[in-house]
Amino acid sequence: MGLSAEADGRQRTVLVIEDDADIRQLLVIVLSSRGFTVHEAITGAEGQRLLAEADPQLITLDLNLPDMDGIDLCSILRARTDAHILTISARPPLLTADQCLAAGSNHFMPKPFSPRLLGAYLDQVFPREGVA
Repeated sequence: MGLSAEADGRQRTVLVIEDDADIRQLLVIVLSSRGFTVHEAITGAEGQRLLAEADPQLITLDLNLPDMDGIDLCSILRARTDAHILTISARPPLLTADQCLAAGSNHFMPKPFSPRLLGAYLDQVFPREGVA
């Protein structure tokens, strides 16, 4: 079952927490093409600050941030929001996915990720109105 932000009148908003500029830009392109307003954070502290301002329906979260561990940040974010958290990381997928889910993530996607696969995932979880 998808979570249509448009159905409840809220703007489709995402908070991207990613320190790698190239990956962050790729996420912005994919998310913007799916109708999301994108807010960007490079550090965990910045992500926490933007959480209240942006009120996102989706958070993409890198685990290797310059100021804190992403799994710890995931737990902090989960305590503050019911937004869908998608962790994206180059850490070993099997162990990391379990840790992320235990910390409150909704889904884990390993890096490198396919933009097409990410787009398909977003379309399934956040269906756009008027798009079949």
